Amino acid sequence: MLKWVAFASLARYSSRVYWTDLRLPGEVLEPLDPMALHVIPEEVVHVLRPRDLQPEEREARLAEAASTTMFPSDEAPESVRRIIESLRMPSHTQERISATFRSGEPAILVCANAHRLVGVFPEEGAAPLIRSIVDAGACIVGLWADAVCSFESVFDVVVHVEGGGPTAWRDATIQCEKGISTGPLTSGRAHRLADVRPIATILEGSIPAPP
Repeated sequence: MLKWVAFASLARYSSRVYWTDLRLPGEVLEPLDPMALHVIPEEVVHVLRPRDLQPEEREARLAEAASTTMFPSDEAPESVRRIIESLRMPSHTQERISATFRSGEPAILVCANAHRLVGVFPEEGAAPLIRSIVDAGACIVGLWADAVCSFESVFDVVVHVEGGGPTAWRDATIQCEKGISTGPLTSGRAHRLADVRPIATILEGSIPAPP
């Protein structure tokens, strides 16, 4: 359901939206998953195991060691700290940013099933990673389910979706908890997806009707 809502919400920017789908070994997509239906073009989707997004610690530690020879402990300039954090960025993320970079309009990188990074990527490293991605000129959208996200404060926009499967999308609700200042979600209250026309129009034309 989160994939469908993200797909519909980002439809107007589709030419610069790129997906990373975190799947468990042997996992089979649900029949109505937008990726199973090829609604999201295969060429913009990378499928990874959660452990494939482990941080690159070796280069970052070398950079940290080098910085300590030039600056007193904890007094390295912010620019140096940002470089170190960018080196810690997972190699896939670095490659994705490099391949999708564009001046003027940033690429939008969607991470589906981001909650599966719990226990794989250190929680304390999440905020620096997100800042590094933004500093590199990209936007990041994390689709988080099944657990409370402990670093929501790092994101500029937080939206909560509550509902069942894709065929019941009309009764699902969406609520902006932070960051949206225009449009139907500015009130802060929950809305049925069927009543949010920009999203509903896309879902009506994309999700197959139940038999």
